[in-house]
This record gives sequence, structure tokens and C-alpha cells, in this order.
Amino acid sequence: MHAYTGTLFSHESPQWGEIFVARKITRGLARIDGGLDDCIFMDNLDSLRDWGHPRDYVEMQWLMLQQEGLPENFVIATGRQESVTRFIELTAKHLGWNGITWSGEGLSEIGSPVDNGTPIVRIDPRYFRPAEVETLLGDPTRAKERLGWTPTTTLEELVAEMVACDKEEAAKESILRREGFDVVGSMENPTTKPLSLTTKQTAES
Repeated sequence: MHAYTGTLFSHESPQWGEIFVARKITRGLARIDGGLDDCIFMDNLDSLRDWGHPRDYVEMQWLMLQQEGLPENFVIATGRQESVTRFIELTAKHLGWNGITWSGEGLSEIGSPVDNGTPIVRIDPRYFRPAEVETLLGDPTRAKERLGWTPTTTLEELVAEMVACDKEEAAKESILRREGFDVVGSMENPTTKPLSLTTKQTAES
């Protein structure tokens, strides 16, 4: 079998489930921005990740399969590393916020919008993972040298795309709640605002 092996580092998109940290962030902050939630709960904010976009990685996979000769192994990554904290800050920026202020340490660390100081990011030990990997960084040098591949979507562009999608979804849910529909939130990051506060009767009172 003529087969290549690709080691894909973290790749995110609006289609990813909210159990993945990047989508949890963009979805959660978009819901806060839309008045649906008050806070998101995180684990290790200092984790470092190499985030890319699936469309770049699929292109790389296609390029691998066009090669002749003996199959090779390739790393599919961006070569850029950022912290979870930075991902949150980029999300806030694309929501039009004026930044995030961090305070406290460990379990007491919180993140608050610069404009109002109300905590919207908190640490919850329930999300700690015993096999947590502190740092992930891929080296796509071989992919660039042998196949001429480099990722074309920056982290900032990736975050902007995810935020735009999640803002739209949050707006839809806001409308449904105002019209009196009970919307079931995610079980991974349950709503922090009671549904009764967003029913049609409350909105009209």
C-alpha cells in the first residue's frame, strides 16, 4: 500500500465541538457578548499550542498523496505557538472588546474585560486533565522544503472566522429565547443564565 503518514497538530474551525478548548473559548465569549452567559470555565491557561486551520492541513494531505517514490512521514503544523490565554485575548479583540485584564494565580486566576472588570474567565479544577501536555509545537520544515507547503491562514484569521460564526449562533439563540422558546444549552459549558430570565414573558414585562 502506497501510504503517507501525517502528524497533524491542533487544527480548529467553527465546525469543531465545544469540548475542544479553542471552540469553547470563541463560543463561550460570543455567548457572553450576546448576553446569554456570564462566564466560561477553563483549566490550564498557560498551556501552549500550535493552532492551524483544517483547510491548510487538508491541502497538505493532498500534496503528500501526489508524491511518487517511497512514502514519507510529514509533520503538519504552523510552527507558531501561543498560549490559551493569548487565544482568549484574540477572541476578545475580534468581539470588539478593549482587552482582557488578568489577576490572581492558580485556581484563583480570573480574566475580566478591561471596560467593566466583571470576571468572565474562571478556573475550574473539574476540567484539569491528569495527562495534560504543557506545550505542543510542530516543525513543518520538511513539508515546506519537500512539498512547498506553508499554511496560509494565520491564527488571527482563524479566530476571526470562529468568532464570526459563534456570534451568529449566539444571536439566533437570543432571538429564540426572547420569543419564549426554551433552548437547551451545551452540557460541556452549561448556560450561566437561568432560562426563566430570557422567556418571552420576562422580556415583555
